Amino acid sequence: MDKSIGMIKRPKMFGLAVLATICAGIVVAAQDIVPVSDLTGGTSVFVFRGASRAVAKKFVSQGRTIRSKSQRIESSKRVTSQYSTLSKVNPRRTRVEAVNPNDPRMAKINTMPRDQASRLFAGVGEYYMDLKNYDQGIDVFRESLELDSTNAVAKSGLSEALSLKGNELLAKDNFPVARKFFEESLIYNDKNAPAYFGLAEVQTELGELEAASATYEKALQFDKELTEIYVPLGILYYQSGISSSPVDAAKIAKADTLLTKAVAGDPNDNQAQYYLGLVRMYQGRDREALEAFTKSKQLDATYPEAFYGSGQANSRLNNDQAAVQDFLKATQLRPTYFDAWFGLGSAYFELTDYPNAIAAYETAKKLKNDNAEVTANLGDVYRQIGDFNKAESNYNLAALFFERQKDFATNKETREIAGETYSKVAFAIAKQCEKYAGTGQPCKWDVAVRALEKSASINNGPNDYANLGWALHNAGRADIAAGRTAQGREKLTRARDNLKKAVDANPKAVSGPLLNLGMAYSDLGETKAAIDTLKQVIQKEPKWVFAINELGIAYLNDGNTKEAISQFNKVIDRDNKFAAAYYNLAKAQFKNGNLGEASKAHSKLKSIGRPDLANRLTVETNGAIRS
Repeated sequence: MDKSIGMIKRPKMFGLAVLATICAGIVVAAQDIVPVSDLTGGTSVFVFRGASRAVAKKFVSQGRTIRSKSQRIESSKRVTSQYSTLSKVNPRRTRVEAVNPNDPRMAKINTMPRDQASRLFAGVGEYYMDLKNYDQGIDVFRESLELDSTNAVAKSGLSEALSLKGNELLAKDNFPVARKFFEESLIYNDKNAPAYFGLAEVQTELGELEAASATYEKALQFDKELTEIYVPLGILYYQSGISSSPVDAAKIAKADTLLTKAVAGDPNDNQAQYYLGLVRMYQGRDREALEAFTKSKQLDATYPEAFYGSGQANSRLNNDQAAVQDFLKATQLRPTYFDAWFGLGSAYFELTDYPNAIAAYETAKKLKNDNAEVTANLGDVYRQIGDFNKAESNYNLAALFFERQKDFATNKETREIAGETYSKVAFAIAKQCEKYAGTGQPCKWDVAVRALEKSASINNGPNDYANLGWALHNAGRADIAAGRTAQGREKLTRARDNLKKAVDANPKAVSGPLLNLGMAYSDLGETKAAIDTLKQVIQKEPKWVFAINELGIAYLNDGNTKEAISQFNKVIDRDNKFAAAYYNLAKAQFKNGNLGEASKAHSKLKSIGRPDLANRLTVETNGAIRS
C-alpha cells in the first residue's frame, strides 16, 4: 500500500487573506511569504520576491525627454533673438554701411570696377539683413562674391544670412534643407556660432547625439555670450546620458550644470525649468525636482508634461494625494496621455484606492493594450481586491508582453519581472482554488506548475524553485485526493526535490520553503525528515502556528501521539480559533485512546464555527467522536 495514503489528512481551511495573517512575530528580510490553503486542507506558503504588495511606482516612466516642436521653435527664436541683440552691442562680424537697393549708385553698378561693385552689393545685403529678409540677403551677398571672391564682408554676411535662414527652416521642420544652409554657412565662416547651433539642432533631430553635442559646444566656443544654447545642449546631454548603457553620469552632470546656469539666468524659462526637473529627479533630488516642475506649472498651466513631472516627484516623495491631483490635471490637459494615466493608477494604488487605480490603469491599457507594465500592475490591483481571475488574466498578458520586448534575452531586470509575473499567475490560481474550494470548480494546479516552470526557466533562482516546489506539492496532493495516486506521488517527489534545491541555494531566507519541504516529506511518508525539517522552521519562526501544526502532523504520522498532542496544544495556546489544530488534536487524542479529550476538541470545532470539520471527525471515526 502507498505509505502516503495512511498519513493524517489536513482539514480544509477557510481562505486566508492575501496580505494579512502572516503570524505575529514573523520577520522575513528578503522575502514576503503568504499562506495559501489548498484543496485538501494544508496551509502552504508562497514566496514573493521582495514583497507581496506590488510597488507599482517603479514602472512610472521618466517623462518626456524629447523636445516638442514648439520647444524647438522657442529655442531657435531665443538663440536668434539673443544673437541679434548681442550683435547690436558688439557686432559678431565686420559690416559695411547698409545701401538701399534704390540708391542712385546702383544705376551705375555695371560701369564700376568689380571690387567697388562688390562692396556696394555687400551694402545692399546689409540692408536686407536689417529687414530680416534673409532670402534677398543671401542672393545679394552671393552676387557680391561673384564680383569679388575675396570680399570678407560678403563672406561673413552670406554666412550669417545662410545660418539665420536655416533657423527659419528649422521652425518649419524642414531639417534636410536647413542642414544644407548651415553647412554652407560654415564654409564661408567656420566660426559662425548660430550656424553651429542650427546644425546641432538638425543633428539632434536626426538622432546624431554625439555629433550634436560637439557641434553645440563649438557654438559656445565661438560665442560664449550665446547662453541661450545652454538649454538645448543641457537637454541633449540629459537625453544622451540616460540613453547610454550604462547611464553616463558625466553627461547627466553636464546637463545639470548647463540647465542650472540657464535657470539662474532666466528663472522664467519654462523649458529649462522642466528639463532641470527631469535631471534632478534622475539624480534622486526629488524635492528640487518638485520645485522645478512646480515653477514650470506656474509658467504654463496648459503644459501637461509639467504636471506629469510634478506628479512623479510627489509620488516619489510619498505625497500621493498631491500626485493624484497632478496626474489628474495632466490627463485633463491631454486625455490620451498614457504615462499620466499610468502614474495616476500608481498614485491611487499607493493610497489603496483600488477602484480608482483600476479605472486609471484600464484607461492606460486602452491607450496601449500591449504594455507589459500596465497589465502587470493591473494584475496586482485585482489581486489586492481578491479578483484572482482578472489578476491571472492580466499577469498572463504581462508575462507575454515582457517576453516580446526586444532586449528580453539580455535585460536582467526585465527577465526578473517576467519571471515574477509568471509566479504571480500561479499564486492567483492558488487563491482561486482556495476561494472556490468545495464548490466543485476544478483547480488549475497543473497550469500553476507550468507557469512556475516558466519562471524557473527564466530566472533559475531559489525563489523560483521554492514556488515550483510549492505548486508541485499542492498539485500532487490534489491528485492523490482525486485518486490519482501515482501521478500525485511523482509530483510530490518533484516538489521535495525542488524545495530542497531552493533551501540549499538560499539557507538564510528559507522559512517558507522549509515549511513546504517539511509538508512534502510528510506526504511522502518520510516522517523523520519531516520532523527534522519542521523543527528547523519553528526554530527560525517560533510563533508560526501553522508550522507548529505541521510538526504535530509529522509526529502523529510517525506514531508519536504524545508529542503530536503537545504540538497541537501549543497551536491552540497561541490561537484558540485555529480550527486545523482542534481537528488534528481530536484525531491524536482518539488515536491515543483519550475519547473524552477528543470529544472536547470536537465540541470546540462547533463553537468556533466549523461544524463541517466536527461532522467529518464523527464520520471518520464511525461515530466514536461526538459532542
